[in-house]
Amino acid sequence: MTFLSLDEVHSLHDRLIERYGGLSGLRDEGALQSALLAAENRHWYESLDELPVLAATYAYHLVKAHAFSDGNKRVAAATAFAFVYANGGEVGASEDEIVETFLEMAAGELSRQEVEDIFRRWVRTGDSLGEV
Repeated sequence: MTFLSLDEVHSLHDRLIERYGGLSGLRDEGALQSALLAAENRHWYESLDELPVLAATYAYHLVKAHAFSDGNKRVAAATAFAFVYANGGEVGASEDEIVETFLEMAAGELSRQEVEDIFRRWVRTGDSLGEV
């Protein structure tokens, strides 16, 4: 499993702010580190290798951490999807589905389990890559 580094997530955030606008900067380094480690911890301590669930863990914890001054939902989506692609998967969701899900997550309307269920529908891996 390939996990994203702190520097990679900072770089993703910088590029997203540059492209879409917003405030740059980090609000809480500890919150960012904690959110990033959530997926790795689940992998190592729960023996979890399910790519959609680990990607959902990134998404959920980054949205909830509010680690950056702005763009937390964007960087959460970018990080989760970069993780999927780095591990050979693909994401099959529309932009509207993604936006709605991340807004609901930020509003506290979705539990981590519900986010995991959504990512299980969105993320295709291995043999499922050829399926429509």
